[in-house]
Amino acid sequence: MCWSASAAAGTYDIHSGDDLYGRLQMLQAGDEVIVHAGTYMTPGFLQVSWPGTASQPIVIHAAPGDRPILLGTFAQNTINISGSYWTLQGFEITGGSHGLRLQSVDHATIQDNVIHMTGDVGISCNFEPDNCDAVQIIHNEIYDTGKDGGTGEGMYLGCNSAACTFTNGLVSDNYVHDTGGSQGDGIEIKEGAHDNVVRDNVIIRTPYPGITMYGFGGAGGPNVVERNVIWHTMDNGIQTVGQIVVRNNIVLGATASGIASKPSQTYTPHDITIQNNTVFGTATCFKANNWVTEHTQIVANNAFYCDGGTAVDITGGAGADLIMVGNVGLGTSNATAGFMMGTTTANDIDDPATGNVYPPPGSPLFGAADATELAADDFNGLPRTLHTSGAYDGATTANPGWTVMEGFKTPPPVSVDEGSPPGDDPAGGGTHPKSGCGCEGSGDPSALLFLASWLTWSSGRWTRRFRRRRPSRPNQ
Repeated sequence: MCWSASAAAGTYDIHSGDDLYGRLQMLQAGDEVIVHAGTYMTPGFLQVSWPGTASQPIVIHAAPGDRPILLGTFAQNTINISGSYWTLQGFEITGGSHGLRLQSVDHATIQDNVIHMTGDVGISCNFEPDNCDAVQIIHNEIYDTGKDGGTGEGMYLGCNSAACTFTNGLVSDNYVHDTGGSQGDGIEIKEGAHDNVVRDNVIIRTPYPGITMYGFGGAGGPNVVERNVIWHTMDNGIQTVGQIVVRNNIVLGATASGIASKPSQTYTPHDITIQNNTVFGTATCFKANNWVTEHTQIVANNAFYCDGGTAVDITGGAGADLIMVGNVGLGTSNATAGFMMGTTTANDIDDPATGNVYPPPGSPLFGAADATELAADDFNGLPRTLHTSGAYDGATTANPGWTVMEGFKTPPPVSVDEGSPPGDDPAGGGTHPKSGCGCEGSGDPSALLFLASWLTWSSGRWTRRFRRRRPSRPNQ
């Protein structure tokens, strides 16, 4: 077989029957690979290294209008990838153990892929001791994981005890649902991770927590978990330790706690902010365990609606400098201050059983928030103009943004400064230090592909399958 190269050096058109994987093992800085429709079965174990640079990234993407299939077997990961400054976009990846396993990767983008029917996890970075830094995982659908008895997380990023780490990453606008295996967290980012943003993801029906994050030691900035939807998880909705900001998320129908924080391994719950989230219909809306020896703990301006259950449970005490203000909801609370009882679910957050938690006129959430601890934007990525508790600002009578439902969150909101990932320029110009993308007129292929993908996607949404899976035993 031969490859058909275009006039531009380093650009390769791959068609069904060509040796795609042979080409992927030979890439050099600046190469572009355009893959046309077809099913490309992996040859077994496949390890590739893509040595792109900031000025010459490597881009591997589907041909316009096509969704080529990368087909692996449960005996091997579909692709093991190392390298720098590369983009993988527009593929259906199925049948491998790990769909994509990253090994010593930096400044990479995984975007617009569908990953399903994996023996283990969808996307992983857990090869000791190789770290992943400045990786962007954007607008991928992941489901039906753990089919061969693996742990089955949608994403498993980092290693236990920080033996490898995931740092300075962006995990954004993904749709993770119906995970399986022995655990099946939606997005799990392990110990030692810092300066990551997990934003605008929709995570539905996971046996373990929708989002699991731990703490870190030494230098680094906090992780940010914002504007996500977690729905019908069989465990906690968002489970974390500390050194994190959790804001503007919507958690509906988690079996255990909506948002939970507790010590884990050597990490303890300090420097943690739980701010302007809306939680409904869980056994416990917010649960903190053993915060008493730590400091800089903020639980502010949340809507905690667990009528018949527990709105706030701080077990084992909290640090002396705990800030607990502006929270409203239904259910019992053992907080000594900072929690106000609401009226009824329908009056306060409308119809959460259908995903609608936008506060109706007259809701007690309006004016209840503490101004000093108010998030700058809301779930829709819009600036807050009112002192409203919960995920929405509620400045208009009807929700001006996306309606919560199964599928991708759309359109992607434009954030105010507080909502931008580390190093991002909220004005939209300049160079993103993580991706090397000159975001305004740069000609960077990864930036152009990102824009093109949104334009293509908005004109016709992908067909998706929704499967309910029998959950594994919750991790309490």
